[in-house]
Amino acid sequence: MKKFIGGILSIILIFAMILPMQSCEEVISDPPELSEVRERFIFLIEESKELNLILFGKGLPVYKEDSEISERKMVYFNNNTGNYNIVMENSEFLTVDSMKIAIEKVYSNDYAADIYESAFDGVMTGAASAYVRFYDNGRNLCQNKNATEFKISERIYDYSSMEIVEPSSGDYVNIEIDSYTVDDPTVHRLKLSFVFQNNNWYLDSPSY
Repeated sequence: MKKFIGGILSIILIFAMILPMQSCEEVISDPPELSEVRERFIFLIEESKELNLILFGKGLPVYKEDSEISERKMVYFNNNTGNYNIVMENSEFLTVDSMKIAIEKVYSNDYAADIYESAFDGVMTGAASAYVRFYDNGRNLCQNKNATEFKISERIYDYSSMEIVEPSSGDYVNIEIDSYTVDDPTVHRLKLSFVFQNNNWYLDSPSY
């Protein structure tokens, strides 16, 4: 009788271990259909193109260093003169906050945080702190003229080739899509990632 009861208890323990595992598996939901997210993904990719140029490429338009307004408005960062130029008053962005608003409309929280570190907060390189690319002193938006600028050619995407690939789930989707640049017409198959947060999808990877 004791052996019988022991056997029953063993079975109960096995089921108790299996059921939580099944519950965890059920939490992972299937990825959405491409038709459900396609327009949103296209919007995010297209919006990212200009941000790529501003954040990693040529940046924003600035006044020439020898111009009258540059001499009149020139400000200094960390008492280090000559590192920044004044962003022109007709620029699309005139403050760091306005740039962050645009970034947060496109990118995920994690990817936006990485952008902020290099563009606005500064990053440590060994024992020295690298200058941020954009500096807002409350009066003018300034752009670091010594910041590394990548040559970013306009990228063209063939949205008809877009498909969802693994690994993907209900809150994180990877896609593959054919793409080429204006400078290089060779078609490459690119992989982009999107994350679902704040009740919407956001780009979670570079698109340049």
